[in-house]
Amino acid sequence: MTETNNEFHDTQGSPIHAGSGDQNINPIYFTIHESVQQQARGSRLTPKDDLRWLKRRFEPPPNLGVARDMLRQSRTVVLTGLPGSGRRTAAKMLLNELADDHTPFTVLDDEAHKQDQSLDKLKVQPGHLFVLDLSDSNEDVFRARQRDLLSFRTVLQQHKAFLAVVVPDFRKHHLDPDLAQFGARIDRPHSASVLRRHLEAEGIFLSEQQLTSKELARILSAPMSEIANLAQMVVLARDTNRGGDLSIWLSEAVSARIDRSDEVTEQLNKVPGGRQRTVLLAAAMCRGASSDAVFFASHRLVSSLSLDGREEPRMEQEGYRTQLGDLNIDVAPNNRIEFSRLSYDRALREHFWDNYPDLREPFCRWVDGIIRIDQFTVQDRKNLVDRFVEQSLRTNSPGHVKWLIDQWIFPRQNGAPNVLRDYGVRALLAGLENERHGHFFRRLVYEWSRRDNLPGDVGQIVVDVCTEVIAPTYPEQALVRLHHRARREDGTGAPTAHQALVELISRDPILLRLLLERLTADLPKQQPSPADHFLFLAVADPWRLADSSKRSQPLAADHTIRSQLGFCWRATMLARPDIVAPRVCHWFDAAGRTAAYDLLLGILADAASQHLHLLGSLHVLARDWSRTPNGRAEVFVRLSQLIDMAQGLHATDYTFNRVPEEAAR
Repeated sequence: MTETNNEFHDTQGSPIHAGSGDQNINPIYFTIHESVQQQARGSRLTPKDDLRWLKRRFEPPPNLGVARDMLRQSRTVVLTGLPGSGRRTAAKMLLNELADDHTPFTVLDDEAHKQDQSLDKLKVQPGHLFVLDLSDSNEDVFRARQRDLLSFRTVLQQHKAFLAVVVPDFRKHHLDPDLAQFGARIDRPHSASVLRRHLEAEGIFLSEQQLTSKELARILSAPMSEIANLAQMVVLARDTNRGGDLSIWLSEAVSARIDRSDEVTEQLNKVPGGRQRTVLLAAAMCRGASSDAVFFASHRLVSSLSLDGREEPRMEQEGYRTQLGDLNIDVAPNNRIEFSRLSYDRALREHFWDNYPDLREPFCRWVDGIIRIDQFTVQDRKNLVDRFVEQSLRTNSPGHVKWLIDQWIFPRQNGAPNVLRDYGVRALLAGLENERHGHFFRRLVYEWSRRDNLPGDVGQIVVDVCTEVIAPTYPEQALVRLHHRARREDGTGAPTAHQALVELISRDPILLRLLLERLTADLPKQQPSPADHFLFLAVADPWRLADSSKRSQPLAADHTIRSQLGFCWRATMLARPDIVAPRVCHWFDAAGRTAAYDLLLGILADAASQHLHLLGSLHVLARDWSRTPNGRAEVFVRLSQLIDMAQGLHATDYTFNRVPEEAAR
């Protein structure tokens, strides 16, 4: 083979990043990054962490053995049962029995809520475990998933995968006969045992007397999720009141879960006036704030609901403190508004949201107005956000939360600093972490990630919520959103979507497969994203691809991955010869230190094989690299043989003894 000039410009040591110019980090992005990290509540659980957490707290329900046998025999089980019987948890635990540390596990959340999210689009890996909970699906989604499942079962069989479907009792008679045959009914486990298991996992041990108390018995008839919440409240009481004992912690938790809806209804029947009711709602939404803050909040609600025109002049009305006393609203010595009865403020909020659905939107605009009140502290504003989001999502109004997020997160048109951004982040995180409506907010993040004109600080929020909140539970969705954002950012974030995506890929070979699949589909386009070339070079780590210590064969030996790597290398060599040299030399170095040269060198030779000038450039680059202090002549020799074979030539009979790796070091 004749020598040629190297088309790949060798810039070894230069950094690879998406975008052009220097990487100047805007300090505001550090602030946003810290805001998301600090507000993301608790440690994020990956699907595997979630399964381990549940296993320690799981009380097997009656008939679980029937469901287990069905799943193992048919690779599919359809769990039915009464609401609150713990069917979703049972589905996860049945699948967990079939898993090891490397088994892919996916909760099909979007597919359970969106009619157009077909199961046919899923990427199924060998041994993949799936949960599809249709408990909250509407009728159209339920029918669409039934149609999907008939063909999806064939895919499951081909990949030796497993699927647990949760179906609400009222729809089990509408199951297609081909699916109904896989049905298994899950009965409710013993409630006291469930509570005991949850608390013992936290090092709290209840006596039989405590478990059988009348106060606790009323709550133990609630759904399994409520019992789990009760256990969390006992743990919270312990952690915030270390000086108390178990009886006190349990009493506090039980009192906080008491249903006070009848008491609220009775009070409001005696309070017909609009202003008095606004004071009650304002006090419930702003509990813990100063009495002045609650007054101005209630006054704004009176105005926004146009109640002031029906009232007597202000000076002829009862004084504000008198109103508070008449409404049984306490003013603590520190001038903070409180209620003497535990959970009464929550019951008030639920009453107004449940009984006045036409006022939910005005309530939304009211919250946007009062969060700016000077009398509020930072904690008052946080409480207000949490309480509003809780009621909006409980009453299936995620759109109201989205409206506030938009108001608080996006920069003002006049360029003024957005002082409410952290509260918008707080509302977004609460939405993403909500089991019922999380899909709505993940879709919102997806829409942001695809916006070409997204402000840089909002782009940083996309990166951080994908990394901190979405990725642990829905890593594939985080990958898609980060990929879209990486194509549109200017490289000045901290960290950028590009960096976050590379880190995400490094943890999971399944995600590497998914990203390579996306790059293989997009790089052939007439105008591929420039970021995709940088991204490929960043994730094409030869050491990871050649490593066989944690699997039966290296990733680079997988037929599909090998083909995708070759395709992406070819596209990048053709489109960006100016940036490939450092990574190619990195591959040369890794090839010289692996068990077989061909594992990595063969991919490079195959990638260049259809273009003579690429083969020539590859040859020259290998030659020049072999002459450097870190180069290896035997790597250049073997690559030359592969290049000759790629051109249909007989391999030159080189005789070059390979230097053992130990000696090379």
